[in-house]
Amino acid sequence: MLDRAQSVDIQPDRPPAVATPGSPVPTHIAEVLSLQRSSGNAAVSRMLAVSREPADAPPEEAGQQSRVAQLAAQAGGPAGLRQILGADPGLAGQIAAFFAAGNDEPALNAMMGEAFAPAAEQAPEASAEKNPTDPTIPLPPDITGSKTLNKGEMKWTLQAVSHSSSRVDADFKPDPTKVQAKTVSFGQTVINKVGTGLAYAGGTPADPAVNKAKFQPFEEPGSKKRMAPHPDAENDTFYGAEWDQANKTWKQERAEWAIGGSDKKAGTSTSATMFDTPGTGWAREGHGDVEIQFETVPMVLETREPLGSLLWGHKIKDEEDSPIELTGGQDADCTDTPSADWAKTMDQFYIGKFSEILDDFEIAKADLKPDHQAKLDSIVTKLNADAALRAQLGGAADLTGDAKFNEKLSLKRAENARDYLVDKGIDATRLEVQSYGADWARVEAEPGVSEGKNRRVQIWVH
Repeated sequence: MLDRAQSVDIQPDRPPAVATPGSPVPTHIAEVLSLQRSSGNAAVSRMLAVSREPADAPPEEAGQQSRVAQLAAQAGGPAGLRQILGADPGLAGQIAAFFAAGNDEPALNAMMGEAFAPAAEQAPEASAEKNPTDPTIPLPPDITGSKTLNKGEMKWTLQAVSHSSSRVDADFKPDPTKVQAKTVSFGQTVINKVGTGLAYAGGTPADPAVNKAKFQPFEEPGSKKRMAPHPDAENDTFYGAEWDQANKTWKQERAEWAIGGSDKKAGTSTSATMFDTPGTGWAREGHGDVEIQFETVPMVLETREPLGSLLWGHKIKDEEDSPIELTGGQDADCTDTPSADWAKTMDQFYIGKFSEILDDFEIAKADLKPDHQAKLDSIVTKLNADAALRAQLGGAADLTGDAKFNEKLSLKRAENARDYLVDKGIDATRLEVQSYGADWARVEAEPGVSEGKNRRVQIWVH
């Protein structure tokens, strides 16, 4: 009987029959329930009391009112009321008339609200939390190492911060008997794999590759690895150091990191340190297994000489509650020489970052060559096409000559490139010149040996 009562023609999508003065009292149970749903239990009698009958109602109506007044007691509860109304649908009209006459029966009103309460609206089913929450699922143990390499001492700790993130802390101290270095920092490559595709920083669970267009120009074509620094950053090629143009020197990128150095004559050296904490925001999201790989390479910034290498990262299976798995960080993953694709990836950084590079300046000279002018003409075209663009022109020198001379020479190279653009009609306020001296090598070179690709002006249009 209960099922039958619930199958009465309710018509949930029908607009509520809002009564107006003089309009007939609703007699269909669907209309009564529609009013109850739309206006609430406490307001039902007020919404229905629109055509009140005189107090001296006919005897038959008085009998009906008496029945309605006793209905709550007779039903005994919401289920009983549904059964009574299901057996006698015409009773709905009597209930409506009862309330319309100004009568008030709180027990019946409340029982109707319970008996025919609208079904609770189902909230969209939330995706299950896929990160492990069971305290019995442990994080993998930390991996620590210390290894004496040919050119210095590498120390590291690789740990799982959570089941979606790992962290490496690296410390490299150059051997002062083998390394002459003004500045030591790290050139770090990265590749994020998710399923059969790649993911990028800033990706979302719905689209891990949303920023592919921004990062793809920095990918080495063969390995798909790229340098870790953000492409929008200024003078941020290296992990741990950034160029300080105001003071014409490299500075540590953040307080917790340090740039190192080594002096053969003095027999002293200091460590370069850094840490990285890559998170994986798209793990266990149905895109496939996740793997993130890094190669952290300590290097001399003024020569691009690599001093060692550490491979590390983590994996996460695309399964609910799958724990993180640390990869690399073992003694065998710390080597004297970086992988073959590390140098190619470093080269690709310059291709992706700079619109043009004017290289092979004559030793100790700043004169522009014909091929320099052709490249500058392409910069003119870009700047004319978009008035919001600006260009930064950074001049550099090789290790021939002393530091003061190289600083002036590299600045002159940048200024000559700027002046050429101004002569072509580019507003000088859109152009910035910088001077790196011999402190920033684009390609690896031995100290004191000339290298044409380091005698350059690199142009960043942004």
